[in-house]
Amino acid sequence: MALLDISHQLWPGMPKIPILPEVERHQVASIADGAPLNISAITLALHVGTHIDAPAHAVDGAKTIDELPIERFAGSAVVAKVDRKPGEEITVDDVLAGGPAPGRGEFLLVATGWSEKFRSADYADHPSLSPELATWCVEQGVPFVGVDMITPDLPVHRRGAGFDFPVHRTLLGAEVLIAENLTNLDAVAGQRVHVHAYPLAIRGGDAGPARVVVETGAAR
Repeated sequence: MALLDISHQLWPGMPKIPILPEVERHQVASIADGAPLNISAITLALHVGTHIDAPAHAVDGAKTIDELPIERFAGSAVVAKVDRKPGEEITVDDVLAGGPAPGRGEFLLVATGWSEKFRSADYADHPSLSPELATWCVEQGVPFVGVDMITPDLPVHRRGAGFDFPVHRTLLGAEVLIAENLTNLDAVAGQRVHVHAYPLAIRGGDAGPARVVVETGAAR
């Protein structure tokens, strides 16, 4: 058994959705300046970098990230390899062709390869999950969906007037958690793995930054 980190590092100036504030890091205390310890602080929007969306992100009054039991963040997962272009929808057929079919209770991770563009402007123009795929995940009993893109919904610049985040609302409305900005999924594409995706338990948080790791080899 080996561990594979599928989360991005955090750093000032890292890629993000334009409406979110920049990531900032500053030194609170420094040994070089005579302090007994090095201490730094970070300012971070909850939806920057690798993170888990809680139901409260799309449904007012729904569960926040700290209200979800820790068991919700670990489990067997299938990793579906999908090849789609910017603006194209990822369908149920794409997922089933890209790996094992997820059983009830299994996570679904969608490997598009888009994380390779993370530092590029091209990262913002990506495929998206079809609303039908989101509904299918709910019907199949998939409790957690992860993508290696900035969002499973349409890219920001492709959204029309009145866009209402159908994928987010369908999944989170059924308490299907969403992991965004995963990376390195191509290394396990087409496989079953065991996922550990533990977010920070931010009280009242609509999301939580997360270190997401998969166990490769035999799934538990």
